[in-house]
This record gives sequence, structure tokens and C-alpha cells, in this order.
Amino acid sequence: MFIEYMAFVLFGLVFGSFCNVLIYRLPRNIPIGLSRSCCNNCGTEIRSFDNIPVISFLVLRGKCRACGSGISARYPIIEISTSFLWVLPLILGQPLLEAAFSALFTTALLVIAVADFECLIVPDSMVIAIAVLSIPGLAMQLPPHWLDRLIGAFAAGAFFYLLAVLSERILKKEGMGGGDIKLIAAGGLFLGWQLIALAIGLGAILALPAMILMRALLHKFNSDKQLPFAPPLAIAMVISHYFGTKMIHWYLFSAIGFIPIKS
Repeated sequence: MFIEYMAFVLFGLVFGSFCNVLIYRLPRNIPIGLSRSCCNNCGTEIRSFDNIPVISFLVLRGKCRACGSGISARYPIIEISTSFLWVLPLILGQPLLEAAFSALFTTALLVIAVADFECLIVPDSMVIAIAVLSIPGLAMQLPPHWLDRLIGAFAAGAFFYLLAVLSERILKKEGMGGGDIKLIAAGGLFLGWQLIALAIGLGAILALPAMILMRALLHKFNSDKQLPFAPPLAIAMVISHYFGTKMIHWYLFSAIGFIPIKS
């Protein structure tokens, strides 16, 4: 088990480094894999030994080796966060194969959340990746049931698309962005209708404190500027994926006053 944990930690660090590339390049339509990473200030290509997750940042003391300009702390934070997302399903007791799918799912959500926070763009490629990750579950009939998955995708996606159209035509206001709607549909395909419904509710709850923080503390968004919904929604999807079933059961038992009988 120790070897499995260490392998997932290392995989997470490697994927985290790649996530930083995706977060920077996807919203800016920069091709992936056709050029090496370079310093955003001087343009010097980053050498392999300066591109080791977390370690290179510490060795370089957060500065470019060529020009000495500061390197954003976001890079090691994303790498460490991704490593945690990879080992989390093992900590929660998921089998290796299921844990790998969970890790890839949450990693894609991390890229989407940060890209939307920084650039107000939900990358279509990451949404497609989540949808593709759902296919093995459909083929192998893994829970949730395939019908739950299809209902989650089409019902949630169609509902919010309709709301967006009505908001624009009737209220003359921009509704939920198309990227958010596609993310909800892909999330519904991966989670099923019950868990995606829970994630949407949690996302709406988390959105309020997130907006307050972004406006009051970070000063990133003006009051008249569109706020990203993908970050709180992504967090809600992670919570729903790992703990949603227990949360739903707890709510149902509490709502009807049912107390399980201890054997």
C-alpha cells in the first residue's frame, strides 16, 4: 500500500506540472506540446532540471535562473494540490482503478477552476476530458448506473441552457456561461443525476463566499464584471463525488426522521 501511495503522489506531482502548462496555455490558445515552457518575463526556455515539480521552485528560490524575475507561487501550489487530489481517493479507500479515474476527474476540475478564475474561460478540452472519463464507467456499468449518468448529463445541461436562453431573451441579462453549462453536463455524465444535483446546490452555496472573497480581498473583479462560477462548482463536484452519497442518505434520513436501528 505504501508503494501505491507514493506512486500516486509522484503521478500527482507530474500531472500538477502539466496542469500548470494547461492552465496557462489553454485559455490563451497556445498549442500544447509544440514548444517548451519558457519564462514569462525574458522568454528563456526552462531547462529540464529547472522544471522538476516543487523542488526546482525551492532550489531557484522562486526566481528565473536567467533573468531573476519572480516565479508565481501558483506553480508549486498547483503541483502540491494535484498530488493531494491523486492520493485522496486512496486515503478514502477506493480501489486502484477507480482511484485513478477519480484522480483524473478531479485534476481536470482543478485545471478548469483555475483557468476560469484567471481568464474567465472554461476550456472545452477539459470538459471533453471529463466526458471521455465517463465512458469507461458506462461501458463497465460502474456506479452510478448508466441511466443515471445520461439523465444527469442531458437534464442538467438542458435545464441550465434553457435558463440561460430565457435570461437573455426575457430579462435581457447574460445568463450562465456556455462553458459552465457544458461543465455541468459533463459532470452529470460522470456523477449521475443525483450527485450533479447536489453539486449544483453546493456550488450555489459556495459561490456567495467565493464572490465576497474575490471582490473584497483579492480586488480581482469589479462589481459589474462577470464572476467565475466554475471554481465553486468544481469544488462542489469534488465534494459530491467523494461524499455525496453519504450526504444524500444523511439528508433523507434526517428529513423523514428515520433513525437506523443498530444491530
